[in-house]
Amino acid sequence: MRAVSAVFNEPELLSLGVINALYEASLHVFVFVWTPALERRGGDRAVPHGVVFSLFMACKMAGSQAYTAFGERVPAGTTLRAVFLGSLIAFATPIAFHGYWITLLCFCGFEFGLGMYWPAIAVLRAELVPNRLRATMTSVFRVPLNALVIACLAFAGSSSEPGFLAMCAGMMTSCLFVARHRALNKEAA
Repeated sequence: MRAVSAVFNEPELLSLGVINALYEASLHVFVFVWTPALERRGGDRAVPHGVVFSLFMACKMAGSQAYTAFGERVPAGTTLRAVFLGSLIAFATPIAFHGYWITLLCFCGFEFGLGMYWPAIAVLRAELVPNRLRATMTSVFRVPLNALVIACLAFAGSSSEPGFLAMCAGMMTSCLFVARHRALNKEAA
């Protein structure tokens, strides 16, 4: 109960929880969307799913390495805002442009941002979440995340792939708004 109370009494913790739920929900939706999105845009060509997945993992690793290279000089909150903006572009572009290669490039960009997201969000958790509450608070953050994922997947039969991409773009817009208007690190406070 102390963790829930702390989340609602500390604006930074509430912001962290909202961002955690929205960003990671978009990741879960992306897992269900990338295959049909590429297959639809691939036309007659067979999508090499294993190669594409390997490319995604390489992009995620590259993003993590980029964070390692710049993380000490760029505050985690600033990094997250860049990740959210890049992810917004990565989700919105395939809605307007239906080419296979542009969609694949955008999805690789999202994975690169994901590689930067994990260490940046870990830094913020370490700075903002008290040690004694960290495990419990992580569980508290998972509740809205799971609710969002279930809600998104409940619409799987009635929503199109561009609709899901738009939903993810909307979640990134919300992340940007929350990150921009709430202090998420000491430099932004």
